[in-house]
Amino acid sequence: MENRNQPNHSVSRFGEHFIKKLDAFLYDKPANNVMKSIDQFFEQARGPERIPVDVLETDEEWLVKVELPGIKKEQIQINFLGNQLTIDISHKHETEQVDQTYHYYHKERKEFRNRRTVTLPYVVDKRTAKASFSEGVLKIWGPKLEADQNKMTID
Repeated sequence: MENRNQPNHSVSRFGEHFIKKLDAFLYDKPANNVMKSIDQFFEQARGPERIPVDVLETDEEWLVKVELPGIKKEQIQINFLGNQLTIDISHKHETEQVDQTYHYYHKERKEFRNRRTVTLPYVVDKRTAKASFSEGVLKIWGPKLEADQNKMTID
């Protein structure tokens, strides 16, 4: 006679077998690694980090230095408005993997956009400001011009 207080041996074995199969599905097989896919999703969902900017000045000019490793000149846009300098970055990246051993194909596309606005202590004149980009470092500089303080004279 079967005792209802003791677990059925075949049900217990089925549970152990099911857990092992579930672990294999979630963690072991490269093509079906669900946990890795979930981790990658949340890593990509994070917001972009703030672009680090150095603002320097000499007696005659101001200088903004930005390190942008992995970015190309064509992916950078610079805008000025008064004494505010805005740097926009748009970076697209595509990866592709093929593994004949496990018979899977993986292709991923990422698009990264970031923006940083810096308020300078001087008005920026677009005609005299200059920019250069070399070896992942963006430099923007121009002469120090006094702000007109948006004052108006009265007649």
